Amino acid sequence: MKSIVASRNHQVPAASTAVPKRTSLEVDRELAHIQKVVTAVRATSVPLPISVRYWKVRLHELRIGYMLLPVQLARLSALELDVENISQGQVDVGTSDERRVA
Repeated sequence: MKSIVASRNHQVPAASTAVPKRTSLEVDRELAHIQKVVTAVRATSVPLPISVRYWKVRLHELRIGYMLLPVQLARLSALELDVENISQGQVDVGTSDERRVA
């Protein structure tokens, strides 16, 4: 049986307190879903489901929680603008919605 010998000079790096960002591959599904919601709202002129604040928080979480490629960042920025434009035309009834976005 092999024995494992630890080097006395080896130092373990300090653990990072920052949560690692998720990969850009994972964000495409999220962006596609939000795009479908925004497209449906624009096509039907109905208010955003849930609250405007929820969608803004969700988009913000994507911006800070993922390692975005430039094209994904552009899509995200366009969605943020769309949500902002839609929110101008509707009353946000769920401003106290404190749900967390996963």
